[in-house]
Amino acid sequence: MELKKVLHGIDVKEIKADLSLDVKGVTQNSKNIKEDYIFVALKGARFDGNAYIPSALEMGAVCIVTDTKPEGDVPYVLVDCPRKALSLLLSNFYSRPQDSFKLSVGVTGTNGKTSTTMMLKNIFESAGYKVGLIGTMKYLIGDEVYNSESEGNLLTTPDSENFWSLLATMRDKGVDALIMEVSSHALALDKIYGMHFNCGIFTNLTRDHLDFHHDFDNYLEAKAKLFTMCDVGVLNHDDGASERIKQIATCPIKTYSIDSVESDFTAKNMKLKGAIGVEYELLTEGLIFRIRVDIPGRFTVYNSLAAASASLLLGLGSDNVIKGFGKTDRIEGRIDRVDIDAPYSVIIDFAHTPDAMENVINTVRGFTEGRIISLFGCGGDRDRTKRPIMGKLATEMSDFVIITSDNSRSEDTEDIIKDIVQGVEKDNYVTEPDRKKAIHRAMDMAEKGDVVLCLGKGHEEYEIDKFGKHRFSEYEIVLEYYGEAKK
Repeated sequence: MELKKVLHGIDVKEIKADLSLDVKGVTQNSKNIKEDYIFVALKGARFDGNAYIPSALEMGAVCIVTDTKPEGDVPYVLVDCPRKALSLLLSNFYSRPQDSFKLSVGVTGTNGKTSTTMMLKNIFESAGYKVGLIGTMKYLIGDEVYNSESEGNLLTTPDSENFWSLLATMRDKGVDALIMEVSSHALALDKIYGMHFNCGIFTNLTRDHLDFHHDFDNYLEAKAKLFTMCDVGVLNHDDGASERIKQIATCPIKTYSIDSVESDFTAKNMKLKGAIGVEYELLTEGLIFRIRVDIPGRFTVYNSLAAASASLLLGLGSDNVIKGFGKTDRIEGRIDRVDIDAPYSVIIDFAHTPDAMENVINTVRGFTEGRIISLFGCGGDRDRTKRPIMGKLATEMSDFVIITSDNSRSEDTEDIIKDIVQGVEKDNYVTEPDRKKAIHRAMDMAEKGDVVLCLGKGHEEYEIDKFGKHRFSEYEIVLEYYGEAKK
């Protein structure tokens, strides 16, 4: 593709390159450069891409895109924001794949994104769409799993290069509806700049990722950027952050609520039916119908209400909403009961924030006959401020707690555990740095009617520590240990 076409729509300050150059690729990673590639020099917290310009040219880069004028005889394009330019360059290089979708929905928020997008997928498929889904658990094209990044280590929202490549693949495979989780990191770093959604959804905002955003206001404002990229926004009226998002949004806003009839979509006559799931009536202007979802928890009402509200706004109709929820009886790693024939239950959930932990334990308490034995850790190289908060919550809300590891990364697991224990005020816990041993210990303790609640890893099939990434599936560990116990 000609450089002139790849640069379409980009605000160029200065250019020293032949616009007829044939561009065969775009990358921000100097290691990925091939002959006739554009190299975009990004400045990060630890590295400045401009330092790699000489090696990029040696490897065959045809042009450099940067915000700093290179020295010497270098073909370059000068821009104000290389990150935004990178996303637009890739969109152009792949011939704007976003324009091929009939419908697109972006979902942001601290908790509930995965469940909401999976529900939307089921609703859209009930309406006859071929759905492409991008999210924390997997990237799907129809029923085909398509992971453009390393298996088992997907970003909630892919980096720009993977994102636009994936959209192009979806287009080529006939996807006509895109549903995706949109992370605060992706929004703050302009990873999907140039993307536009028919509808954006905000689920909630609670403490998370403050290691990256530094404070809650920055975190909120990053989430709010989604609503400058949409035709219409659907916000959780019951979450206080929605008022600030409304002020930032540039699109019309609709709201959903459990508590307020002032919202555009309201859940009325709600029934939380323990392990069976939830039922409620969705009330909106000129329409009322009953919704049932076979996943427990008050948060399931919020997630399904968000999905239903967006679907109705996009014209999918109540029949397809009902059909879609009829297909939604399990979401991997979200209050997910492991299939073992034991007198106790083991439930795996991705909850890794204080709010999510509180919601899950409350939900499980509603259908637990015996004790709740919770097992959790906190991620290394991530927000340290939530660690004591989660320690206090877990020990106050559970009957017994095992504090263990959870992707310690470069940190020492024992140090993370010490941070967690600082918030603990009760004597109903033990520490076990080895998560596998912690799971075994919890299962050994469990008696008839108890629930072993494994929190934090959910669908993940790996553990990351200072030695790297290795396979770790809680489902496999539980099934294997229970099988050995039965022998």
